[in-house]
Amino acid sequence: MKLTQLGLMLAVWVVGANAAGAQAQPESRERFVCTFGNSHRFIDIYRLAAGGPRGVGCRVDYTRDGVTKRLWSANGDYAYCVKRAVGLVTTLSKGNFSCRPQTAEPRDGAGSPAP
Repeated sequence: MKLTQLGLMLAVWVVGANAAGAQAQPESRERFVCTFGNSHRFIDIYRLAAGGPRGVGCRVDYTRDGVTKRLWSANGDYAYCVKRAVGLVTTLSKGNFSCRPQTAEPRDGAGSPAP
């Protein structure tokens, strides 16, 4: 699959998943898992409850070797975070990582199966 197709497919998945979950928790997360051999990287896009004039806020966290760093954030511009996260996924894919979207549970554990 060409990288441009991968980037477009990931962007459509994130935007579509979030459009469908507009009634979701105040803070929701979309995650991409990228693997290469035994190396795992995680790109998390958070939709924040507080927003600005262009919509809800967001942030992008990147986890590598167990260390998480906040890379980008925006007040009221969720599309900015999606664009930056998809760019990172594309970069990792060019470096032979295999990246795929992963469904994430709400932060408060709601929706988790009962024990």
